[in-house]
Formats: sequence, C-alpha cells, structure tokens
Amino acid sequence: MFFMKCRVVAIAVATAFFSTALAATPFAYISNQLDDSVSIIDTGQGKVVDTIRVAGKPAGVAVAPAGDKIYISTPEAKGFAVLDAKKREVIANVAVSDGALGIVTGTDGKRIYVADWYNDNVDVVDADNFKIIKTIPVGDSPSGLVVSPDNRWLYVANRLSDSVSKIDLKNLTLAKTTIVGSHPFGLTIDARGERLYVANVQSDDVTVLEAKRLLPIATVKVNMLPYAAALALNDSRLFVTNQDDGSVSVIDTATLKEIALIEVGNKPEGINTHPDDRHVYVANWFDSTVSVIDGKTLQVIDTIKTGKGSRAFGQFFGK
Repeated sequence: MFFMKCRVVAIAVATAFFSTALAATPFAYISNQLDDSVSIIDTGQGKVVDTIRVAGKPAGVAVAPAGDKIYISTPEAKGFAVLDAKKREVIANVAVSDGALGIVTGTDGKRIYVADWYNDNVDVVDADNFKIIKTIPVGDSPSGLVVSPDNRWLYVANRLSDSVSKIDLKNLTLAKTTIVGSHPFGLTIDARGERLYVANVQSDDVTVLEAKRLLPIATVKVNMLPYAAALALNDSRLFVTNQDDGSVSVIDTATLKEIALIEVGNKPEGINTHPDDRHVYVANWFDSTVSVIDGKTLQVIDTIKTGKGSRAFGQFFGK
C-alpha cells in the first residue's frame, strides 16, 4: 500500500511538472507573407503546431506583454490583425494606414505603435479599443520600431531618410532625429535602454547609438544587406541577418567587432531571441523556414519548416 501511494504521488508530481513545463513553453509567431498566414512554433517541440490564416500580406509581428494577443501588420489590408493566443484565431482586423509595416507594443501593453511606410508617420493605437490616439510624423518610409525598456521612448528607423527618430511617449511628440547609415530598417535596444543597434541595408553595416542623446558611438561592418538585429546572452552578443548572402553576423558588443558569420537559410529577414536569452530564431524568406542558432556555440541547431515567404519582422516571441 505504501509503495502504491508513493507511486501515485510520484506520478502526480511528474505530471504536474511536465504540464507546467509544457504550459510555459514559449511560442514563436512567424508571419508568412506569401502564404497570408502566421505559423505558431512550439519551441519546446521544435515544430509548427498551428497555422492561422491572416489576410493582407502579414509582415510585422508584436506580442502583447501579457502574451494573450499577437499583433500582425498587414500592409495590403492597410492595418493590422489581432490574434488571440489561446484561441489561435484572428479576433479583429484594425484599419490604420496605407503602409502599415513595423509594429510594436509599449512595455505596459496599453498602446500599439504602427509605422506607416507610405505616409511617413507612426500611428499610436489604444490597445483596448483599437482607436488611433495620435499620428506622429517622422522620416521617410519608417520601418523598424522599438520601445525603451522603461516605456518612455519609441525609436523609429526611417529607411529613405537614412535616420532614426526618437519619440517621447509621455507627450507623443518627436524629440530628435539622427542620421545613421544608408537605408536603416531593423533596430533593437539593450535591456538597460542605453544602446541602440540599427541595421543599415544599403551600407552593409550597423550603427550603434547612445540611446539617451541619440548620438552615434560606432559603425560596425557586416555582410550584404543587413535587415534586422537581436541581442542575446545578457546583451553581450548582437545577431544581424544579412539578406543577400544567407548569413547572420555576430558582433561582440564589448569590442563592437564582428566575431562570427553563421550560415542560415536563403534570404534571412526577421530575427528574435528566445526568452532563455540563448537561442536565436531567424526567419528565412526564400526557404520558408526558421533557423535556430545556439548563441553560445554559434551553431545552427535546428531548421523548422514554416509557411511561404517567412518574414517575422519584429519581436515575435510569446509565452
């Protein structure tokens, strides 16, 4: 009897443990622009576990801080789709502007910011009612967006102005604009909110900015057509997708030197770091796959088949 009780308790504990582990598995939401869909990758299983139809050529991705909603920019639908993480379905389509591309949420989840590629502005949207609060003019063809960790500032890469704009999120006004490299697109910020890293598509480099004053610190040469960037390993490594040669450049953020070049899929675009801060996921447009990089060994450890034209531009990890 004692043995049976112990066995039952052991099974119950094991079941609870694995159920908790499964529930805690982060999901990656990958926009497939040519398929009009979003692939949901269970990172614990290393495979796509569901696919959601999203009309309008989905491109940008942002996940609400609570993990309950995913926002997908839909340029051809002139706005963004709202996905329910539990139901795994589209629950709203929000009309915003003609050229919706980059998308991000505030760190408190109260607002959604959408870059309008055609009209050269950023729309500020209330996350509760999906109404536009304000439209803020920036530079030409805004693309990548990132919010500071303290939710005080929004940074915008203006591709055709070769600049980055800084928006005051308290007053919803443009604070400053700084010239960077040629055709900036994706950008990311460190956990302390001190440094910005901007991928410049045409000058094949990354501009490092001091976030507070928006002043250039350095320019780091990478490979052909850098598109987006992500930090890992306590912000000690920067990973940059190079579209034209199917690679990811790895930059040591202490020395600001490229230390490795990793071959991934064809035409890598979106990139984001798993919540474990070690594994980096790369969406490959031409291959319709996602490459998984081990940030410590700098090796590709998995390749996951997704939908056609995987783009995943933005912060695509959920909970």
